Amino acid sequence: MPTFQSIAEDLLLATGASRATLQLAQPGGGLAFAGEAVAHGARQMRNDPADGEPLEAAAFAQLERERKIVTQDDLARADPPVAPALVDRYGARARIFAPLVQGDRLAGMITVHHLPGSRQWQAPDLEAVRKAQAGALALLQERAGRKLGTSIEDLRDAALQALLDGLRKGLRVQRCTLRQNVSGAYAFPVTHESRADGVWSLRGDLTIIQTNQPVILKMLTERVQVVQDDTRSASTEPVFHSMLKHYGDMRSQMVTPLFREDSMAAAISVHSLQELRTWTPEEMALARSASRLIGLLVGATLA
Repeated sequence: MPTFQSIAEDLLLATGASRATLQLAQPGGGLAFAGEAVAHGARQMRNDPADGEPLEAAAFAQLERERKIVTQDDLARADPPVAPALVDRYGARARIFAPLVQGDRLAGMITVHHLPGSRQWQAPDLEAVRKAQAGALALLQERAGRKLGTSIEDLRDAALQALLDGLRKGLRVQRCTLRQNVSGAYAFPVTHESRADGVWSLRGDLTIIQTNQPVILKMLTERVQVVQDDTRSASTEPVFHSMLKHYGDMRSQMVTPLFREDSMAAAISVHSLQELRTWTPEEMALARSASRLIGLLVGATLA
């Protein structure tokens, strides 16, 4: 079943925009991010909350009044003006925002941001937004109909998160991610992640295309765990070094693949951002053991 996160990712890819968010209204007031996807090096908003009033509170209030999709081709000329931080900090230059109406209640909103400059939104963009609205409302309806507050999927996600947290802390690294082959439009997006404080999130970050990345190709062809003590000397491919930079000047990594028969289904990555590492046999074995346990939860196995 789609998630709010996957809906945001699909919307971003369908529009070719720089940021797509899905926010839900909270019982006590305000909005909370349920999904966000970024490209073009855009900064994630959900992991970097602004001070003061929520940046899109005015848009949400407008949706309360009008409850229709709103397009803004040039935020520099928006009326009423948008919050300055939306442009200055988060780089938005054009925007779409749309309501999520459940019954007679405004349950949330979807936004799409374009960063490179002003943009005339077209019919396919609006159709992609409507598709995201329908998917999000179906998911809200499914959740409202649950008899239990916790689903099997919730328990599985919690177990995956605990495994990644334990692996990151056990190896004393700054980031561990689980990528899964769950999207037809983007190869191996991050579905789960454990990060140290202040570390850039890769969940929903679609800036770096995984197709033809050297590590992915090696795992696909050789079905092996990839261990790099010094990532900067591991490859001369420009796409690889762009990835290292975007991922926080990553210095060392281990990546362990999981397979379903002949196809790679997932990859568990361990990122050391602060220092070179000479990965020991014990550390490699711990990464494989954690990956084996993760495989039990996602229906995949080590090679």
